[in-house]
Amino acid sequence: MKWELQLSTLVALIPRLSYAARSFLIVNGQIYTPGLAIVDAPQPFTPLGGTTLQVALDVSGDGRLPPYTYQALPNGTVPSSYNTSTSDNGGTATLTETFYHSITIFLSSYVNDQNFTISNGTVPPSRWNNSYVAPVLSLEPGSTVKHVNWVWPACLKKGLGEYNISIHQSFTYNSSEYYTIFDLPINLMNDLDPSRNATDCDLLNNPPISPDELQHSGDTLDFQPWVNGTGAQVDVNDPNQPSIGSVVDVPRASSYLVMAVIALMVYTS
Repeated sequence: MKWELQLSTLVALIPRLSYAARSFLIVNGQIYTPGLAIVDAPQPFTPLGGTTLQVALDVSGDGRLPPYTYQALPNGTVPSSYNTSTSDNGGTATLTETFYHSITIFLSSYVNDQNFTISNGTVPPSRWNNSYVAPVLSLEPGSTVKHVNWVWPACLKKGLGEYNISIHQSFTYNSSEYYTIFDLPINLMNDLDPSRNATDCDLLNNPPISPDELQHSGDTLDFQPWVNGTGAQVDVNDPNQPSIGSVVDVPRASSYLVMAVIALMVYTS
């Protein structure tokens, strides 16, 4: 007999899978990572295929961070200072409190021993234009949501099973440096477009990193900063002192938070 997929607090249709139960912090459909970024799409364990893998990241802390804390130059560098006035003669101040350094993304599978570059924080050479994505924080200037569209590489195909979208974040939170890694599982279960302009997998594959290595590779926050943190301190413009930046506390999410736990259980006999 088979046990049906059980969902708590989250209404979704997800195929039955033989994976251990896992939990994700989901508020109004947004997946809160252990860093500053929030995943808008895809949802955990989504069956994917087609031409591209599409990932949407809210880098503004759901509107809590000002643009100069996350908007990078085309080369992927986030400026270390910001304008303290809207006028051309305004001064600048150095970012010191809460802001991004970089976001890099990989697609990994422990079972298939693969770890592909989706975005490594550099601009891809022109001859590899479709191979990987430009620096995430440089995409769509002025937008709070960065949309990553990555063409599936040539060796991937329908039915390969679970992969992790591995999101690496380097950032400063309340003047302390952090590096966090968040694995978002998806399933490569649908047909892939055979006419896609696919890159050879060998050009994108990196040495796989074991779960234990991942666990010990970053300086991770003990809490989610936008939900159960003490509030992020952000450098802001001070209208009373236009040449000097000031710091304010950004409130965390309010108490109507819904914890969504996805429990996947399959039993056969």
